[in-house]
Amino acid sequence: MLLLTDFILVFGFAISSVILFMLMKAKNRKLPQNILMVLLAFIVITIVSFYAGLHELKFLYLFTVVFENGERFLMGPLLYIYVKSLFLENKGLVRRHLFHFLPFVVYWFIFTLPFTASSYLGYLVFDYLKPFHKMPYLALLKDAYLLLYLLLSIRLFYRFKAMMKFNYSSFVTNNVQWLKLFLLSFFWLMLFDFVVTLYEVLYGYFTTWDTGYITAVFMIVLVTYLGYNGIKQTVVAMPEFLMDEEGSGTKNKSVTSSIEISEEELLALQKRLKEIVKIEKPYLLHDLTLTHLAQSIGTTDKKLSMLLNRKMMMPFYDYINKHRVETIKEKLASSDYDNYSLIGIAYDSGFKSKSSFYRTFKKETGVSPSKYKAALRAGSSPSASTET
Repeated sequence: MLLLTDFILVFGFAISSVILFMLMKAKNRKLPQNILMVLLAFIVITIVSFYAGLHELKFLYLFTVVFENGERFLMGPLLYIYVKSLFLENKGLVRRHLFHFLPFVVYWFIFTLPFTASSYLGYLVFDYLKPFHKMPYLALLKDAYLLLYLLLSIRLFYRFKAMMKFNYSSFVTNNVQWLKLFLLSFFWLMLFDFVVTLYEVLYGYFTTWDTGYITAVFMIVLVTYLGYNGIKQTVVAMPEFLMDEEGSGTKNKSVTSSIEISEEELLALQKRLKEIVKIEKPYLLHDLTLTHLAQSIGTTDKKLSMLLNRKMMMPFYDYINKHRVETIKEKLASSDYDNYSLIGIAYDSGFKSKSSFYRTFKKETGVSPSKYKAALRAGSSPSASTET
């Protein structure tokens, strides 16, 4: 077990250092990458600290533990802000969330520094440290704090993901699927560590080796996975008005409740939208967003969102993809596209993802694209279309 743990720590140090170096050398680095750099830097320090503890390298351990002890109070808020930084405008984001790091600062002064000094001197420098010296009460507190922020981050991720269809006409879920896997895996890992630590508090230690090494090893793997996928991750950048102040998605009718717009203006805007969509066909653009379409019809993204969600009763994603499906149906009915594949026609009509194309087409027509095409060739009516 010692040899395996030693190998994993050394390997984790090498991989984490390489990814950290790649992030440091990356051009046009943005806030998400900067947050990952801080996370990976602490992971590297954690690895060195565990390695020093494993091999009883006292001075190296005392140096690294100053940074490593209490890092879970830091990792939770960093992950929470990282999720936000992928979906929202980054300007001022960290400054608005500095209060999340207050528990880390308090813990560092009250426990980290005194415990480090006690380890160096060989005795507890303060009496209030005695209850925490033997029993892992502080480990429980740190696990609970990180679990709380992981839950907040997971909740935030799902709400951001749900709100993407209010701003994007095309999005590939694989672009953020890795983040979902990371957050869920990290949550279950920390829950395991919390349960084990709680058992130790209630019933005493039941193993002859430190179970914290299991958590450390898997944490290294997960954060390395986060860093690897986060190197080239771009910001999704949704308009702030689509999200409430906690970062959660708002309901359709409340998204633009603060905007004052008359029914006449909405009708005029709807007419202009239909004209632009019919003439310029903006839905053929793979990466069309709410903001881009609003600019093309001479309005704001907030007013366009109100028109779609309140007046026309459909999210931006559904509205655009409905037009794409109608375009595909027209092309399938034309002999000019007989030599085109279904995917080729879909891409030519604005779809960016094969899975999105099949899912949306079946939702709009009630049948799959292949069955629709086969029915057309057989001379039967494949589905009934409705006017948008």
